Amino acid sequence: MLYCRFAFNLLLIGVIGHAETLQRSSKPSVGIIGAGVGGSTAAWFLKEELGSDVHIDIFEQGEVGGRTQVFQHSDQVFEMGASIIHEENRYFRELADKMGLARTRLGGDGNEVSIFDGKRFVFNESSWTVVTLYRMLRRYGLSYFYMRQGPQTMLQRFLKLYALQAEGKAFGTPEDLLQAVDLYKLTQRNFRNEIQDRIGRSAAADLFAKEFVAGINRIQYNQGNDINALAGMVSLLPTIDGRLFKIKGGNRLLPERLIRAANASLHQDVTVTRVHRTQEGLFTLQYRSSSADELVKGRRYAAVLVATPLELTRLEFTGFKVPHMPVRKYQTTVTTLIEGRLRPDYFGVEALPRGEYVMVSEDAQTPFSVIGPQKDLPNGLRIYKLFSKQPLANATVAAIFANSTVLSSREWKAYPHFSPPERFPPFQLVPGIYLNNAWENAASAMEMSAVAAKNCALLIAQHLRRVASSSNGGLDAADSSMDGAKSEL
Repeated sequence: MLYCRFAFNLLLIGVIGHAETLQRSSKPSVGIIGAGVGGSTAAWFLKEELGSDVHIDIFEQGEVGGRTQVFQHSDQVFEMGASIIHEENRYFRELADKMGLARTRLGGDGNEVSIFDGKRFVFNESSWTVVTLYRMLRRYGLSYFYMRQGPQTMLQRFLKLYALQAEGKAFGTPEDLLQAVDLYKLTQRNFRNEIQDRIGRSAAADLFAKEFVAGINRIQYNQGNDINALAGMVSLLPTIDGRLFKIKGGNRLLPERLIRAANASLHQDVTVTRVHRTQEGLFTLQYRSSSADELVKGRRYAAVLVATPLELTRLEFTGFKVPHMPVRKYQTTVTTLIEGRLRPDYFGVEALPRGEYVMVSEDAQTPFSVIGPQKDLPNGLRIYKLFSKQPLANATVAAIFANSTVLSSREWKAYPHFSPPERFPPFQLVPGIYLNNAWENAASAMEMSAVAAKNCALLIAQHLRRVASSSNGGLDAADSSMDGAKSEL
């Protein structure tokens, strides 16, 4: 077993020792780059498909869980990354149950939502449903009710994917997958146009789009209504169907449990720099550990899954022609946890709305995209979570909060910057090389990553079976060899 934290000489010895073990193995090997939701669920699905007939290595340069990171404070775990899961996200829900993880229902916390336009509160939710409905009708007319059908229809089409995958259906491209459930067209049009087609143009409808819908999009994706229509529908779904949950103790517990349950070998603090296809059609990974500068080339793999956004890596492919890859940008989001109390004068009021949950309209000139109360403290202060596009300056924090303390701040590439019509890289670059995040610019969510992982696991399993069948067992012997276990400067 290779332990990358050792000094380089011990590292090299470990690689050679690993090679001797591999040469006695008859299992084909799969390398997975990334130990987030995509990589971990792919490992589990591969084990479901192939059982003990496959060896899985997972390489992770950072923390297990990818974008599902947490911060622990005051005896509570706070989600700093991907936070909510819908009850109809079946893979995430069922896998959490299989791994023995408790689920916590979200919503109903008494934090009524208010919408701030940068100068004043334009809408306040009430603890009384009938009052909230009256206020929505008075400001937005019937826009909310006209808009409800869109996310519901989208969800019913998305659910068809589970049946297709249960039948073993896999797709080489995101376009084919999305067209199979009639969702592709939504990725090709602007959400702003979709909204107008559904609720029409009027003063009330325009306010609804600018304040309510865009405010939700800024919470979910830190972007406005110019995202693609599928991402917009995914963003709105929790407001239409509020059956939401998170994993008690943090959503990252699921990737951790799945990697162990799949019996995958985790190589942490390792950065993969190159994937090379050999003349035999196998693949070697070149990588370095955080504790050694030397590059190492290890085992040969029958297949490799890149389960991290390719655009955020410096990964190089050699030995084969890479198909055309569209340029995709990723949206920076900063998650900040602050202890303190909101200042009413910042919002131009003498007293804040009771819930103190503040979302902002599309054109609001504010340094934050949302402020959400997380925990009331015995000292009368609260812990709030803020999303923003840039780190918050100390002066900004002091202007918004009294008695403030920044507990944690994390800047991360949270999701793609949606730009319809969307163009996608393929799931399969060549037979044996797969991209889990190929369809992330359709709509970014943990369940989207899990569905892609299932698709890629099916493609890999089909590939391994084809190769094994055509070589009459030659795959196993080839995969157990090494490409000269050594260091490369």
